[in-house]
Amino acid sequence: MGSLSRFLWLLVGLGLGLYLALTLWLGFLGLSYPYQLDYGEGIVLWFAQELARGHSIYRLPGFPYASSNYPPVAMLLSAALMPILGDGYAAGRLLNFASALIVAALVYRIVKIETRNWRAAAIAGLFFVGSPYIYDWVPLFRADLIGLAFAFGGVYCIWEYSRRSSVTSRQAIGYLALGILSFLLALFTKQTLIAAPAAAFLAIFLRDKRTALAFAVGLGAIGGGIYLAIDAATGGGFTFGLITSNATVFLPEQLLDLLQRFGSTFPILLFLAAWGWVVRVRARRIGVLEWYALTSLATLGMAGRVGAWENYFFEAITAMCVFGGLQIADGRWLIADSRWQIADSAIRSSQFGSSNLQPLISNLQSQISNLLLPVLLILQLVLLWHDPRVAADLVARDLAANQSLAELLARTPGTVISEDMGALVTSGKEVAYYTFQYSSLARSGKWDQRWELDGLRGGEFPLVILERGTREDVDHYRRFTREFVSALDESYAHTQDIGKYEVYTPSPLAHFQRADFGDDLAMVGWNTDQNESPRALQVTIVWQAKRVMAQRLKAFVQLVKEDGSKVTQDDHEPRNGIYPTTRWAVDEMVRELYTLELPKDAALGEYAIKVGWYDSDTGDRLPVAGSVDNSVTLTAHGAK
Repeated sequence: MGSLSRFLWLLVGLGLGLYLALTLWLGFLGLSYPYQLDYGEGIVLWFAQELARGHSIYRLPGFPYASSNYPPVAMLLSAALMPILGDGYAAGRLLNFASALIVAALVYRIVKIETRNWRAAAIAGLFFVGSPYIYDWVPLFRADLIGLAFAFGGVYCIWEYSRRSSVTSRQAIGYLALGILSFLLALFTKQTLIAAPAAAFLAIFLRDKRTALAFAVGLGAIGGGIYLAIDAATGGGFTFGLITSNATVFLPEQLLDLLQRFGSTFPILLFLAAWGWVVRVRARRIGVLEWYALTSLATLGMAGRVGAWENYFFEAITAMCVFGGLQIADGRWLIADSRWQIADSAIRSSQFGSSNLQPLISNLQSQISNLLLPVLLILQLVLLWHDPRVAADLVARDLAANQSLAELLARTPGTVISEDMGALVTSGKEVAYYTFQYSSLARSGKWDQRWELDGLRGGEFPLVILERGTREDVDHYRRFTREFVSALDESYAHTQDIGKYEVYTPSPLAHFQRADFGDDLAMVGWNTDQNESPRALQVTIVWQAKRVMAQRLKAFVQLVKEDGSKVTQDDHEPRNGIYPTTRWAVDEMVRELYTLELPKDAALGEYAIKVGWYDSDTGDRLPVAGSVDNSVTLTAHGAK
C-alpha cells in the first residue's frame, strides 16, 4: 500500500498547489485591475484618498454624506503607499494580498514548531491561502484580511510568549508587548476583531492572573485613549462612523445560510480541527490557540448582521487550518478510537500470543492511516473547488462596462449617486452619498432621507446608477431603501444599460392623474412617447401600492377607438414578472413602460388610452369607482 499512499499524497500536493496558483493569479490580477471588483472597495479607496489629501474621513451627517465605518489603519497604510503605487486600488490590494500570505506563513510556522512536521504545516498553510473564502477576498481592497494579519500576528506573539519558561525574561516581555501592539492595530483596522485579544487574555489568565490583568488594562487604556483622541479630533465623527452607522439589523436567516455554507465547504477540515482541538484539551494543552478556536467560533454570530459575508469567517478558518494541521501531523489519531483499542487489547490477550500480532497490528494501523488521511484531504479539496473562469469572465465583462461608464461620468457635471462608488472615485468624482451607510441609518430611524429624497424628486442628480437586479431586490442588497427607489421611479427613468449598470436620468411625469384600483393600487401619473417608432406608442405609468398585496396582479394598457373598440394593448406584470406586486411595499411607487404597437391598417382618428389591473390567476379586474368596465382613461388634465 506504500505506492498507493504516495500517489494519494501526491494528489493532495497537486491539489493544494493548484489552489495556491489560483489565489496568486487572482491576487495579481486584482493589482492590475483599475476598477472596483466588489461593493465596498470604492468607498474604502475614497477614504484612503481623503486621508492622503489630509482630509477627515469621520464626519457627522452633512454633505458629503459619507463617513468611514471602519477604523483608519488599513486606509492610512494604503494612503502611505499611494505616492509609490498611485492613488488607485493597487496599494490597498497589495496590503490585502500580502496579509493573506502572512497569515498562511504564521499558520505554517505554528504547526511546524508544534509538530516538527513541515509537510503537515505546509498543508495547513496552503489550505488557508487556497480556500475559496480567501481566494474570493485576496484581490480586493478591504480591511478584513489586513486586520486578520494583525489579529493572528498578536495570537502568534502570545503563543511565543506562552512557550517561554519564564515570563520575566526580556524575550517573553517583548512578545507580550508586540502582542498588545498587534491587537491594537487589528482593532483599529476592523473593530469586530475581538476574538484574538479575548483568547490572549484567557490564555494568559490561566498562566498568570496578574499579567493577564496588566495585559487587559494596558490594551484597554491605550486603545481607549486612542479612540477618545480620534473622536475628540473629529467632533464625534469617529463614534458616528464606527458605532452609530454600524447599528445594522441582525438577520438570523442570513447567519444560518452562511453557517450552512461554511460547514458544507469545509466539512473535512472542520472534522480534523475539532478532533485535534479535543485531543489537545484532553491532554491539558490549553493555550492561546485553543482559546482562539473557541472565541473565533463565538464571534461568528456577527455574520448575521446586514452587510456581513464570508469575511466574518476568516478567523475561524485560520484556527481551523491550525488545528487541522496539528491533526494531520498525527493521522494515527484518526483510527485510534476506543473501539480499535478494545479490539487491539482483546487480540493481544488472546491465546494466539501478542508478540506475533502486535507488530502486525501497528503496521495495519499505520497503513490504514496513510491511506485514509489523504483520501479525506482529497475529498476536502474537491469540496473547495472554485472555477477561475467565473472570475476571468466577470473581469472581462465588467472592464468594458466600467470604461464606458467612466466616459459617461467624465462628461456629466454635478453630483452623481452610484451604487458602485468605485466608479465615482476612479472617475475623479466625489462620493457624495455612501449608499449602504445612510440606508442603514434610515432603516434604524437615525436618518430622515430628506436630502436624497428631495434631490430625487427635484431631479437634482444628473445620473443615478444602480447595478442590475438591485431595484427588484432592494431588501436583499440593502444598499438603498424602499423610499429611495420609490422616489427614483417617481422622478427618474431607466434610460440606459451599460453592462451590469442601469443608468437613470431625470424624467418627471408630464401628466399627474390620480386613480384608485380597489384597495390595492393607485395611478400617480403618466407620460407618452412616440419617438421610437411611428407605429408604436410608449406609455410610461407610475403606480403606487396602497397596501401589501398577496396576489400577483397584471396591468393592461389599451388603445381604443372613439366607439370603444380595442385597437391594441399591452398586458404584463411589473418588470415582466421579475418584480410582481406581491413584493411591493406600502406606498412604494413603481414606474413601468408599456408599448402599444399600432397595426399597419390602423386608420387615422381619435384614440383613447385605457388602463387597469386584473388578477393574474382569475382574470378579475380590480374595481374602479364610477367605471363600467373597471378601467381608467388617461387624460391630460393633470399636466404640469
